[in-house]
Amino acid sequence: MNKVLAVGLGSAFGGVARYGLGVVLAGVQPAGLPLATFLVNLTGSAAFGYLFGLQHTRDLAPPVYLGLTTGFLGGFTTYSTFNAELLSLALGNQWAAFAGYVLLTLAACFAGGWLGFWAATSV
Repeated sequence: MNKVLAVGLGSAFGGVARYGLGVVLAGVQPAGLPLATFLVNLTGSAAFGYLFGLQHTRDLAPPVYLGLTTGFLGGFTTYSTFNAELLSLALGNQWAAFAGYVLLTLAACFAGGWLGFWAATSV
């Protein structure tokens, strides 16, 4: 399969999956934090870590790897949404929520990526 086609199809499916999760979790914001964006970034980080681990140990075909990582996960994860939500928290002077969201997202997404990599390379 062509790499560009794999990335394009993966991105389309990732974007639809992201939108669907946002619809399901609309309005769910414990402690003022956007749960859908957090969960998307966390699961996307874990999945990327897992695929990176598989690529590291099993050498996935380039169209498959690119379609799943750059494509699907690129369309699924939401850094731009995360950034917009941070801007909104800052403009609303919600500094505690801002700091908590940044720290929680960075720590959890790194841990998710590490866990995914570990799962793929420990098998």
